[in-house]
Amino acid sequence: MRLISTDKTLSHLEKRVLHYAEEMGRTLPEIRFFILDGIEFASLLEKHVYPTSPVNIWEGKRMVTKKFRIESGQESSLYYEVVQTGNPSYAYLNNTNSPMIQATVMAHVVGHCEFSELNVLQDSNPDRTEYVMYLVKKVNAGQHQMGEKHYLTYWNACESVIPLIAPHSQYNLEHSVEGDLPPQPEKIVPKVEEETSREFFRPFSHTMDSLLKYQDSENAWEIDRQKRDRREQISRTGYRLYRPCQDILGFLRTFSPTSAAEKAILDYMYVSHSKHDFVVRTQIMNEGWAMYWEKKIMLELFKEKAVNGIIDYAKIFSGVCAPRPFFMRNPYHLGYHLWNHIEELYRTGKVTLDYIEEKDVEAREKWDRKSDLDPLECMKHLVKTTTDYEFLRRFLTEELVFEFHLNRIFKKQAEMYGISKDAVVKEDNYFIWLDPKMVKDEMLSFFTHFNKPRIYIVDTEFIDGGLLLYHRNDGRALRKSWIEPTLKNINFIWKSAASLVSGNKLYTYSNRKFEEKEIAETSFEEVLERMDSNKKPFTL
Repeated sequence: MRLISTDKTLSHLEKRVLHYAEEMGRTLPEIRFFILDGIEFASLLEKHVYPTSPVNIWEGKRMVTKKFRIESGQESSLYYEVVQTGNPSYAYLNNTNSPMIQATVMAHVVGHCEFSELNVLQDSNPDRTEYVMYLVKKVNAGQHQMGEKHYLTYWNACESVIPLIAPHSQYNLEHSVEGDLPPQPEKIVPKVEEETSREFFRPFSHTMDSLLKYQDSENAWEIDRQKRDRREQISRTGYRLYRPCQDILGFLRTFSPTSAAEKAILDYMYVSHSKHDFVVRTQIMNEGWAMYWEKKIMLELFKEKAVNGIIDYAKIFSGVCAPRPFFMRNPYHLGYHLWNHIEELYRTGKVTLDYIEEKDVEAREKWDRKSDLDPLECMKHLVKTTTDYEFLRRFLTEELVFEFHLNRIFKKQAEMYGISKDAVVKEDNYFIWLDPKMVKDEMLSFFTHFNKPRIYIVDTEFIDGGLLLYHRNDGRALRKSWIEPTLKNINFIWKSAASLVSGNKLYTYSNRKFEEKEIAETSFEEVLERMDSNKKPFTL
C-alpha cells in the first residue's frame, strides 16, 4: 500500500478530479487515495474495507485460499473501486488499472463520498477508519487477557449475531430503549374518554385553568403507575425497553454484562459491520449518484485531454450500467438512469401540480415548462431526505419499468422460475415481459425486510433476566437448524437465558439445554399494543 503522491500521473489526475468536483459545487469530506496491488486488495476486502483487523485464524485461512485462487487464475483480483466513506474518507486504487480507469475510480468515489456526507442516514462518521484501527488494537490486547479458547468462542458468538444489526430500523436502539441512551420523550399514552363538550382553542395558557381543569382519577392513577414502573425498571437495570428492538447486536453491545476485552470485540463487530445497513438501504441512489457525477467529471477530463481512451470508457460505462431484471437489479444501471430521469422532470417542470392535474394526454407528452427550481439543487434535496424505498416509490413508474428492462426475462429463465402466464403482459421469441406494477411492488417489498427475517428483542426479563426475541411472521419460516446455535450464542453473550418466539413455538436456550414448546400464536401488533401499555408481551 502506498500513497497516491508517489505516482505523479495519478497525483495530477487526483487534483483535476477534485478541481472539477469543487467547480461543480460538490459537498465533500477529505478524501485520501492509496494504491494497492491485487493481493492487498483481496486482503482489504477480507478486513471489511479497513486497513487493519484483529488477529484471527479465519481471515488467515480465507486469505490463503483466495491468494491461491488469484495466482492460479481461478479468481480475479481486478477491483475497480473500493472506498470507506467517512471524514476523512479512504479510497483505494488497483495498481494494474490504466490512468483512465484510475480517474474513473476517483470520480466515482467523489459521488459516493458526497452521498454519504449528505444522506438522511448520516453515514459519514468523523474518523471512522481511525476508530476501527483503535478498536483493533483493543481487541488484540484483550485477546491475551481472555485466553485463546474464550476469545475464539466469544468471537464466534458475536460474529453469528452480525445479521441482526439494524441501526436504521424504526425499531433501533434510539426508538426502543431509554436509559443510558439520549433521553427520549415519554411513551405514556393514557386512555382518554371521548369529550362530551368541545373545548375551544386558546392561544395562551393560564395557571388557574390548569389547576381547575377536571382530571379523571382513574387516568391520573394509571399515569402515576406507569411513571413509577418506568422509574423502577430504569433504576434496576439501567435502561427500559419500551418498544421492540430490531438492532439486536447494538443492544447486546450496549447492555450486555461484559469484561473490557469482550466489550472491545462487540464494539469492533458492530462498528465494522453496521455500515452494511446503510449500503442496503441506499444502494440504488448511492451508486446512481456516483455514476452520475463520475460521467460529468470524466467528460471534463476528456475535454482537457487529461486522460485518453474515451471509447474504452464508453465500453466500461455501458458494461457497468447494463440492464438486468428486477430480481437481479443492477443498482448502477437503475440508479444512474433514474437520476437522469429526475433531472429531466425538474428541468421540464413535470414535478408540479399543474402537470399532475393535466388530463390531456398530448399536452402531457409535449410538456416542457421551465421552472425556477434548479434541478441539481432539487436532486441534492432528495439525497438529503430519502432512501431507496421512497426514491423508487415516487419516481419509478410503470413506463420506466419497461424502459429500464426491469420486467424483461429470458423465456428459459421464466420456465426455470415457474413464472405464471397470468403475470406475463408481452412476449416475443426470446423474452417475456412481466406486469410492471407487480415488479415495482416486489422491488418495494424488498426494502421492507431485505430478504432477512425480522427479529426483535421484546423482553429483557423473561426468564431470570433472560432475553426474549420475537420473529415477525411474514410467511417465511426460520431455518430450524439455525435456531439453537443462534440462541446458544446470544445466551453466551448475554450470560443469561435466551428465548425466541416464532409462530406458535417458544424456543429457549438456558443452562446448556435447548427446549421447544408450543404456545398460542401472537401477532406483532398485539406485542406492540402490550408493550405500549407497559405490559409483558408474553408470560409463561
